[in-house]
Amino acid sequence: MIGAIRKSHLPPWITLIWYNIGEINMDETKSEIQEILKGAIRTAISAGELPISEVPEIPFSPTKTPEHGDIATPIALGLAKSAKMAPRAIADTIVKHVNRTEHPSIRELQIAGPGFINVYLSYEWLYDTLRTIVSAKSVYGNSGIGKGKRIQIEFVSANPTGPLNIVSGRAAAVGDTLVNLLNATGYEAIREYYVNDAGGQVERLGESIDIRYREALGEKNLEIPEGGYQGEYLQEFAHTIATQKGDVYLKHSQEKRIALFKEKGIEHLLAQQKTSLERFRVNFDVWTREKAIRDSGKPDQIIELFREKNYLYEAEDATWFRMTDFGDDKDCVVIRSDGEYTYFVPDAAYHRDKYDRGFDKVIDLLGPDHQGHVTRLKNFVKALGLADDWLEVDIIQQVNLVDADGNRQDMSKRRGQFFTLDLLIDELADAVGEKFAVDVARYFFLMRSNNAHLDFNLELAITQANENPVFYIQYAHARCFSIFQQAKEQQIQMIPIDDTSLELLSEPSEHELIRKLADFPSIVLSSAEEREAHRIPHYLYELAGIFHPYYKQHRVLDAANMERTHARLVLTQCVQTVLANGLNLLGISAPESM
Repeated sequence: MIGAIRKSHLPPWITLIWYNIGEINMDETKSEIQEILKGAIRTAISAGELPISEVPEIPFSPTKTPEHGDIATPIALGLAKSAKMAPRAIADTIVKHVNRTEHPSIRELQIAGPGFINVYLSYEWLYDTLRTIVSAKSVYGNSGIGKGKRIQIEFVSANPTGPLNIVSGRAAAVGDTLVNLLNATGYEAIREYYVNDAGGQVERLGESIDIRYREALGEKNLEIPEGGYQGEYLQEFAHTIATQKGDVYLKHSQEKRIALFKEKGIEHLLAQQKTSLERFRVNFDVWTREKAIRDSGKPDQIIELFREKNYLYEAEDATWFRMTDFGDDKDCVVIRSDGEYTYFVPDAAYHRDKYDRGFDKVIDLLGPDHQGHVTRLKNFVKALGLADDWLEVDIIQQVNLVDADGNRQDMSKRRGQFFTLDLLIDELADAVGEKFAVDVARYFFLMRSNNAHLDFNLELAITQANENPVFYIQYAHARCFSIFQQAKEQQIQMIPIDDTSLELLSEPSEHELIRKLADFPSIVLSSAEEREAHRIPHYLYELAGIFHPYYKQHRVLDAANMERTHARLVLTQCVQTVLANGLNLLGISAPESM
């Protein structure tokens, strides 16, 4: 079997469809305000007060503080040139024609600066946000925009020639989170790992193990072949073979012995990689073997197809693909003089296999050493006759471990070895425990955009204080849980939200919290659509940054004012829900205590 299915991923469609009907979020509110302002502009044009011919789209810009409104638009500045009017005069005209009686969602309109229109939404809109969160619970933030389209994300796909390194760890965190985000937005996304178990690199693996095996049996003056693998992990593996089997394999020919060690090495190292990924809470749905792709005959079919399309030619005892036909600066070899395919051919066959499996889109997350491979891979996909946007390739950039002063740490202080993903988690676990070690590693890997280099501050990561961003967020979640524990101890019970006086949530900091909660669905959607997983940790950190000072400044549980207590418990419940939903998307725990 080419693709081994581990489990299925189906979005909760019934929940999603229900949730879309009742969803309240900032994007929908902006759409409503856009239509209101467009209506005002139409009225102004009809009255001859605004000399423009067409009603424009209404852009929005963020407001600096709640005092400047919930949303703002610079539309008056944009119309100044075509209308030949001062921006503030245009803004005055637009505002004048907004009938607030007909549009109760707008509490107030103010003109600010050179002509910005600041929109203050009705407080009822804020309270509707809380009602939506309480109703939706764990699916708040989800949507059905993907309409069940099937997406495959291939990530990590490290050669089975050694342990996973920290760049693979970053790719694992990003890929796993992107699948979560896509499934939360109505796609049917799966995780796939491509096992490169064929070709020159695994041949050199077998040769390297053979050398280490013979050394373990006492042979001297042996050298690892050029391009082979020097790692201590192979010495340990070969020593285990020698201890268990003795010199039995020396009775085989060298060719047979190397082939045997190659297969043993692949399975041993692949099992280690799977264990490391499971420890990191990444479980792939499909594992596809390059050897299975090659043995299936699909690479031969790809070559035949390219010949039919006249994309191939013979030169210098090799077969070349006309990459220059697709705008590249040079052609590339697909069949060497010895008749062996270059890695481009099974790669093209693998992507054709993905298409044959019915994926509407395929996303490859590649390491920084594959930057030069992206254009050629896309050209091969074009040559297969697939749509330009069917394949999407993103590069997951380098990770550097740094100390508090920003100095790079290339070696493990404890073991004197290069950092693997397991060594990193071990280092973190020594300080914060296994569960939180994975939480911290995943969060730090997700903190920055995929295409930016990441400096992983190891000292900050093991700091058990608010300076550590993931703990800062988790403390906020635990604090919410603690409030409900205290309420239980004080025999204060939640009442139905429809019986709660939400209008008592009148403090500016409470409105700020609710506005932030209202942003969550659009943050989830934009993170999924733009493939920018780092937006979620940033959002959660900002939400925690609003909640912590609110908690310190305002008493949630107040026996002297039970109506307000019930309202603030609803707000706390909603904060806890959004923090938990966001952390779940990141594959990070939402602890009840810290």
